[in-house]
Amino acid sequence: MWFSWLLSVENDTENAPEDFALAQKASGGDVSAFEKIVRKYEKYVCAVVFSVLKNREDAFDASQEVFLKLYHSIGTFKGESSFSSWLYRIARNCALDFVRKNKNKPLSLTVGEDENDAKELDVSDTSDKNSPEKSLINKERREILYDAIESLSDEHREIIILRDINGYTYSEISDMLSIEEGTVKSRLFRARRALKEILSSKKYFQ
Repeated sequence: MWFSWLLSVENDTENAPEDFALAQKASGGDVSAFEKIVRKYEKYVCAVVFSVLKNREDAFDASQEVFLKLYHSIGTFKGESSFSSWLYRIARNCALDFVRKNKNKPLSLTVGEDENDAKELDVSDTSDKNSPEKSLINKERREILYDAIESLSDEHREIIILRDINGYTYSEISDMLSIEEGTVKSRLFRARRALKEILSSKKYFQ
């Protein structure tokens, strides 16, 4: 499983005292210290974002964003957790942001509280030049859907993206978020219910 490999990469890169010292120097403007951090963790960051995006080109672009954010926020690292764990959160959030911003991606997901109540939402590509009206409707629906996902809590937005957009299994999400599979399912249940309520209020199902 990719997550086991990712942990092995993390173990190879971990060195708490050295990382904290480099972070302190980098936050003080030491460019060479920041470059050392980039060289040490570039493969690790790429692995994290690729695990979410599943596309090498997108992972490369998102990785650049991770290190840009790292450059501006490295002064906030206080050594209260391992540097790799702290960086993991930055990388994962950047990858999730990348997914949310990629609104041209065809989207299909399920909302509802149970199997009987579930609704399958399928928003196709809007590039249908032969049907401008259909293209416009699909574009509007996709915008509403992504805006609704954007308005969810961080916890609910994350689980919707991982399960319903990127298609990870309950087991994989359990590993990624360090929670039990039962918690994954209950969190997804609540997230889908919240998403349905938002979409219903926006008359999405009419």
